[in-house]
Amino acid sequence: MVSLGHCDVAVGVDVAEERKGMDLVALDCRRRITASYGKLSVAAVSALVIEELRPSIVCVDSPPAFLRSAGTRQADRQLASLGFPAFPVGPDPGDHPFFRWMRVGIRIFEALSGAYPLYRSGDPRGCAAEVFPNAVAVTVSGRRRRRGEAKTSFRRTALRIAGVAEECLANLDRVDAALAALGGLYALEGRFVAVGDPDEGVVVVPKLAEGPPPSYPLPARAARTSSGPSR
Repeated sequence: MVSLGHCDVAVGVDVAEERKGMDLVALDCRRRITASYGKLSVAAVSALVIEELRPSIVCVDSPPAFLRSAGTRQADRQLASLGFPAFPVGPDPGDHPFFRWMRVGIRIFEALSGAYPLYRSGDPRGCAAEVFPNAVAVTVSGRRRRRGEAKTSFRRTALRIAGVAEECLANLDRVDAALAALGGLYALEGRFVAVGDPDEGVVVVPKLAEGPPPSYPLPARAARTSSGPSR
């Protein structure tokens, strides 16, 4: 692992509808879990991050905004081309039940924006960034989830590979929050790519191998065994 001098902390937030609440995990640069919370409101997430945890980066498993024009985001198209299909983000769909979790995520970015502006390019330190836990898990594992393999088991294994003691994480949502935080640590170490158009919103993805982004996802044969779009 790259030495960071002092031990940076990254916070990961797994987004859900407000009635369910958000999960939050903080990891320090030694991959130790320093905070773990569940069933948080947007206000509670903001207060924890800004007033108590004060991390070097905040990584949120949600888009920061809907598109202002027709179509889908470049980030989602590029993620799919890299073998990480995700729910595409388009224009504001109105009060559609499926997108309520995205609205919560957008509110989190807005609540954090005064202290942690949205990451678009350059140095991610001090920013709030969009991440994709599945992309973190696949990149760290060096493989995709096999057909029939439980998502929770696969993602917990990825955390263990990265040196995170995941046994204390109560459920998949907390695991995904830890993967989001892990993606933030890789970003702080400079081992990442920002996928997408900065004007629309970029997704921070770990880059643990040499070469340009298309060289490091696994071959198409592996992709055919994946379970499809997933957060």
